Amino acid sequence: MKKIVLLLVLSLTIFGCSKVRKGEFLITGKAKGIADGIMVVIKKQNEFGVVVSVDSAKVKAGTFEIKGKVKEASMHALFVKGLQQPIPFILETGEIEVKVDKDSIWKSEIGGTNNNEEFQKFNVKLNTFQKKLVDFQNKNIQKLMDAQKKNDNVTVEKLKKQYTDIQKGMDDYMAVYPEQNSESYISLLLIQNMFNSPKFDLAKVNKTFSSLDSELKETKIGKEIGLKLKTIQNTQKKK
Repeated sequence: MKKIVLLLVLSLTIFGCSKVRKGEFLITGKAKGIADGIMVVIKKQNEFGVVVSVDSAKVKAGTFEIKGKVKEASMHALFVKGLQQPIPFILETGEIEVKVDKDSIWKSEIGGTNNNEEFQKFNVKLNTFQKKLVDFQNKNIQKLMDAQKKNDNVTVEKLKKQYTDIQKGMDDYMAVYPEQNSESYISLLLIQNMFNSPKFDLAKVNKTFSSLDSELKETKIGKEIGLKLKTIQNTQKKK
């Protein structure tokens, strides 16, 4: 009997800790160094490609909180008045945590929910590649210019290959990500981007999309991807 009571108490404690119910979201943000009263606005791109406001809150004592309802996971962004760049995140059911870095907005952190935790890790990895590209350019730009002036094609080609290898590493990471993360919303976005690639491979994209979690396929973007794939397949059959 004592074990049953204990289990009931633990269950109530676990479920009682959540501040949101199914279909709700809660964004809790830390905005150190940002003055009280500054507006933080959630924005998204609507079906016509227009950026619209969804909700907002004011910073108070270095924090802000926004709560609302959401049907499915989708990309949004937080705009903090006075900061030039937005903070992209995935609006979804659950408690989303945001830590704003006002001096380097790209260093802002997101987490709390599974997709945003994955998005944070994905961005950190992507930023590593991008930093390597920038560092390589800064370190070798003069060497490249000197080699071009001297018609030193060996050095020029060597530098180009080194740069291309770093770029390829980033491209490969994004290409493989959906195959290794079948439940991540990021996978949908990466697959959607594959349609614009000159190396678009219908069979590969179709296979990768088919392996995704069924819940992802039922999102707006998931349905759009599925429809695109069927359209392309039907078009090719008619040729």
